[in-house]
Amino acid sequence: MTEAPPDAAPPHAPPPAECRPLADLPVDELRRDLVPFLAVLAGDRLDGEDLEQEVWLQAVERAAGPGLPRDRRGWLRGRAVRSALAARGAAVPEVPVPRPAVARRGPHEELLAAELARAVRRALARLSGRCPELLLSLAESPELGYTALAARTGIPRGSIGPTRSRCLACLRSLLAARRGDWTGE
Repeated sequence: MTEAPPDAAPPHAPPPAECRPLADLPVDELRRDLVPFLAVLAGDRLDGEDLEQEVWLQAVERAAGPGLPRDRRGWLRGRAVRSALAARGAAVPEVPVPRPAVARRGPHEELLAAELARAVRRALARLSGRCPELLLSLAESPELGYTALAARTGIPRGSIGPTRSRCLACLRSLLAARRGDWTGE
């Protein structure tokens, strides 16, 4: 058996003095300082609430590991700037895609389209939670923003995007599992 070097910390050693756990944070005070800063960083291209969630998630992850640095305010602002820059680089504005004009369909195409619509309705009915309501709202009114969707569905505005992604992934998997039912494959 090999021995640990004498200067190595035991596996359950407390974090160094310059790091603090998340529980020691004055969250309300830091949030009052952070939210306006995030609003400025977000501008009109990003969602400030999404950025705030990202920064707090990073804080929780850091607190679970080595702990937060002593300069928490500066660290949170640095995380906010990095998150905003990353989001701006990855942000692609969502634009509803117009439905293509469909040439006159024959009976076979009409039958397949109707069967697909039934399969989607059945899959939507099998989704759990608020997914059916959210996806139906998006399908009926694709121009709605997150604020309007939040008011319509009761889902917090900052959770609309992640919830939408999860719901669409579930819907895709349900439809993929039943694809042969409506394509004849």
